[in-house]
Amino acid sequence: MLAADNRAVPDVLLNKGEAEVTLKPIPKERYYSAEFASKEFDGVWGKAWQMACRVEDIPEKGDYLVYQIGDTSLLIVRVSEDSVKALHNVCLHRGRLLRDEDGKARDFKCPFHGFAWHIDGRCKFIPNEWDFGHIDKDAFGLPEARVELWEGFVFVNLNADAEPLEDFLENVPEAYRTRGWSLGARTKTVHVQKINRCNWKVALEAFIESFHVTETHRGAAPYLGDANTQYDVWENSKHTRMISPRGLHSPNIRPISDVEVFRAAVRGVAADEIEVPDGEFEPRAAIGQLRRQGLVESGVEVAEQATDSELIDTIHYHIFPNLVCWAGWGSYLVYRFRPYKKDPEMSVMDIMFLDPAAEPSGRLEPQIIGPDASHHEAPQLGGYCDVFDEDSGNLESLQHGLRAMTTAGPVTASYQEARIRHFHEILGQYIKDD
Repeated sequence: MLAADNRAVPDVLLNKGEAEVTLKPIPKERYYSAEFASKEFDGVWGKAWQMACRVEDIPEKGDYLVYQIGDTSLLIVRVSEDSVKALHNVCLHRGRLLRDEDGKARDFKCPFHGFAWHIDGRCKFIPNEWDFGHIDKDAFGLPEARVELWEGFVFVNLNADAEPLEDFLENVPEAYRTRGWSLGARTKTVHVQKINRCNWKVALEAFIESFHVTETHRGAAPYLGDANTQYDVWENSKHTRMISPRGLHSPNIRPISDVEVFRAAVRGVAADEIEVPDGEFEPRAAIGQLRRQGLVESGVEVAEQATDSELIDTIHYHIFPNLVCWAGWGSYLVYRFRPYKKDPEMSVMDIMFLDPAAEPSGRLEPQIIGPDASHHEAPQLGGYCDVFDEDSGNLESLQHGLRAMTTAGPVTASYQEARIRHFHEILGQYIKDD
């Protein structure tokens, strides 16, 4: 498919990851054990870089966001135009959380006794200071987590000795740089948080393989080559990629014509107004040209040089442990998966749209959807509402099924689910679990 593209294919797409991943069942306890979840909070969330928010979430000085993971609560605060800090959201006097929700602040004053800190973490005020002569006010600043930025994301790390973020991300930054796929130049226009009755890994794994498309997303089978997907697992890398091609039908359904493939692929883009090319044509090229034309007309001129694959295929990177970023120009989706509070059988999935043609317009509060609600409660998701409902329809039953399994745990496909096994290998390295 890449060889048939009508533009020069970049090395980043030709670079395949073909590392072998050991074939063995995934221990089912990893999905529901409170003991294993505790190991994750210490070994993964306590040591790995994790995306806390977008810079658009804290656009002005004093804007802050509360980022919660396990027992840890951080204030991600815009200190100045060029500086962001992650302060531990705990009063150093008696331990009350300084803030319970996002907002804007001139300082962080504890509602209990009135101790206060500047937004950069320096101690500002100690009530009845005469009674705290044993405290060095200059040293009484709020503890900080490490913060680094990448492509408009604010990453934090609770481990002071962690490697730099650029090193942690390995080959991912180069991929986004070399093809102008910059996520930093895009603006978050949609943010939905879906609470799910499943472990965070159950939800994540449903989005890093296309094997489930034919059965779960039957409406996509006429234009998405699920079993033709390329899965990239690179040697000595924590992160993986997949490329699911569009513009051809799934090999798991009966053969259909190129016209049927084309119409199925563009049905959500005013298909009645799109003229089907006469004679023989290549659906991928035709769909790619429609996408290219639409982007150029919206002001994204770089799309003129983009390959069809970059324009229409599902290309996305899984950045360990819990971030999935789409690449190319086909879509602008970002997913994040986290434990919900400390319950190993509940999780929250963040769904974000990053638009290359949109201008920042201030903070966008996420819409929260409960575990029993449909994604249609967030109509801003557009045509993805049905797709996400189809995915979430499996999650609670997966969680129940994992507890009910009488075998050791999930058995995965050698190739199509290699990313899942690889993820668990890296997870085991972080928590030193066999």
